Amino acid sequence: MSTAPTPTDVDADLVGRLRGAGLRVTPQRLALHRLIAAEHRHLTAEALLREASATLPGLALPTVYSTLELFAELGVVRRVAVPGAARYDTDPTPHDHFTCVRCGQLYDLDTSAGRAAARRAAESAGHAVESASVVVSGVCAACLA
Repeated sequence: MSTAPTPTDVDADLVGRLRGAGLRVTPQRLALHRLIAAEHRHLTAEALLREASATLPGLALPTVYSTLELFAELGVVRRVAVPGAARYDTDPTPHDHFTCVRCGQLYDLDTSAGRAAARRAAESAGHAVESASVVVSGVCAACLA
């Protein structure tokens, strides 16, 4: 039987990553990480700030942005390159996305074919690929309905 990770497990994971990188463990980082780890979603720094303000009333937007960028460097989240505000995926595993040009919604795509083709094209041009991500844009099913 599988159970959801406890706050202690979530904290231990982040503490290990931060200390492994020689970084401080702060209450703000722990609180933001708990919110991020609660569910899989695509979020903006602004949305995370709104959620966190109940427990961290003095939290500022630049702190949220810098924490999200740090979490991206540590592999806790993935920054997704889409038009508009920076979006962060709480699922850091490699996968692709679809973004709706009407409503701005971001969806996971269950494919690796596009990513593999992009990697091959970059490598055949002589580039050293570190990671690949494909973002498809168009109009989502909900907006078409």
